[in-house]
Amino acid sequence: MPEAALRDVSDTALLVAYHRALESERRDAAFHDPFARRLAGDRGAQIARSMWPGLAGWPVIPRTVVFDEWVLRSVRAGRFDVVLNLAAGLDSRPYRLDLPGDLRWIEADLPGLLEYKAERLSGARPRCQVERVAADLTDAAACERVLDLAEGLSALVLTEGLLVYHSREDAASLATALAARPAARRWLLDLAGPAAVQWSGRGGMGRALQRARAAHRFGPAEGPDFFRPLGWEPVETRSSWEEARRLGRLPWPLRALAAITPTAHRSRYQQLTTLVLLEPAR
Repeated sequence: MPEAALRDVSDTALLVAYHRALESERRDAAFHDPFARRLAGDRGAQIARSMWPGLAGWPVIPRTVVFDEWVLRSVRAGRFDVVLNLAAGLDSRPYRLDLPGDLRWIEADLPGLLEYKAERLSGARPRCQVERVAADLTDAAACERVLDLAEGLSALVLTEGLLVYHSREDAASLATALAARPAARRWLLDLAGPAAVQWSGRGGMGRALQRARAAHRFGPAEGPDFFRPLGWEPVETRSSWEEARRLGRLPWPLRALAAITPTAHRSRYQQLTTLVLLEPAR
């Protein structure tokens, strides 16, 4: 496969890092990730340029901004001992956010990706206590072993960019497994809508994701309410579309598309991707 092509789902982490780097280098940056450029590397830039960077990368910006806010708000309130970052990818929050020094931050992901990340961040100093755990989170037993690390603690769970690659059944299994853990007190996730899943399967992007076995699959029509019967209550939700528009990061083709769409049908854009804060149902 050409160097610029996606090879597997781990390569999507390079894409995310690249878009974070682009945002961080703007004069009006909505956040600053000083590690994103080195994490993305040359290959991250090559992949991004081959995949409609202006259209494919815009959700990364509002997601990063909102998740940064929610993580800081949560840990500063003193309610959490540990952050469980499942499918952590190339997230650098433990290195760039102002976190308590005694906070445990556990990153779980595939071995190759964690090795690459450790190499790229060699010499960088985290703000809190970082632990990396190699695990294939599609394996239920491996996922349970990761969750065991928070036993007896108060955990903030992060699954950024993970669920879209799941089947509906696998997403439900993960939600049920987390709900069964008293340690899991809050869960931050991003949730694709049906239209986003449908659009991602079209054209060159769809073919690239299929070749890399990274096709987008999970976009429940019921949105965050999907999690209610599984033991979770949506406490706060935000539309990535609306957040991107607020930040001035919505690409012009999408702005133009919304402008020519009848008002009654514009809600589908607001539901393309939803940022969700969940807590255990009372």
